[in-house]
Amino acid sequence: MFNPFKTTAAACLATLCTVTAIGFEALAQNRSTFTTTPTSRESSVYDSAREDLPPNLYMLYRIVERIARANGLTNHPWRVVVADDTLINAYATEVNLVIVHFGLLDQMAGDISALACVVGHEMAHHTERHIAIRTSRVADWQEEARSGNSREFQQRLAKLAREHEEEADAIGYKYSVTAGFDPSGCLRGLEMLSRLPGTMRDSSTHPSVPRRIEAIQALMDATPPEVLRSRGHLGLTTSEPLSYEMIEDKEWLRINSARGGSFVEDWNRLFPNDIIDPDFTPPATPEASSTPETEE
Repeated sequence: MFNPFKTTAAACLATLCTVTAIGFEALAQNRSTFTTTPTSRESSVYDSAREDLPPNLYMLYRIVERIARANGLTNHPWRVVVADDTLINAYATEVNLVIVHFGLLDQMAGDISALACVVGHEMAHHTERHIAIRTSRVADWQEEARSGNSREFQQRLAKLAREHEEEADAIGYKYSVTAGFDPSGCLRGLEMLSRLPGTMRDSSTHPSVPRRIEAIQALMDATPPEVLRSRGHLGLTTSEPLSYEMIEDKEWLRINSARGGSFVEDWNRLFPNDIIDPDFTPPATPEASSTPETEE
């Protein structure tokens, strides 16, 4: 059975920064969000999802789908898993896979914009290839560490992790606001997460609270929310809703790319003169032999 919690390479939300009263005041004037009226096709897809999916997965589907369309992130599928435990965390791992712990959903219940900011943060880890970069750098630096520079190796790794978290903060904020979510939701989410220990100084994985607040406030001043919303509105009104699949044997939800989730449908779009029967299903993959192979 698929176990997403045994992966070795991940970029996590972990502990985020404290939000000051100044931060909330800075966003007070930008709390309005734009709205879009779903088309008949959107309503059909979303109604089906509401019937098919558990409530938490349905809301995560709507968040990921909206962020992806608003920001032009529809070339590849996205995957979501809800971890059934009380840990207040979320993280990105594998390829376009976002793990959200139930404890985080429970603490953010009723605040969809705060949750969207977290999801945008994790999606940013993927779009910026943080996991691949970290894995590559670790491999290079480990060679040097074997020569006796283990302390420098740890310092480099911590610096890279903090840089990636700052980048995910900035891009995740843009992703969620571009999709029309309330920008102050990011601050409410950070305020809740700041109650976790270890948030006021640099750690081996995350920058300090003051540095993250300063960076996000500078971003808010440089790129007003209304500018981001106008970009997202264009993306949402010129794209089709993304379909979904519940991959039960893998225990995850897949939000399909703009091409959909069917090889047959994509083939038929590319080759209209060589249509494959829509009812065609590829042959099942043969099960691996239970007898270990041996070299002759």
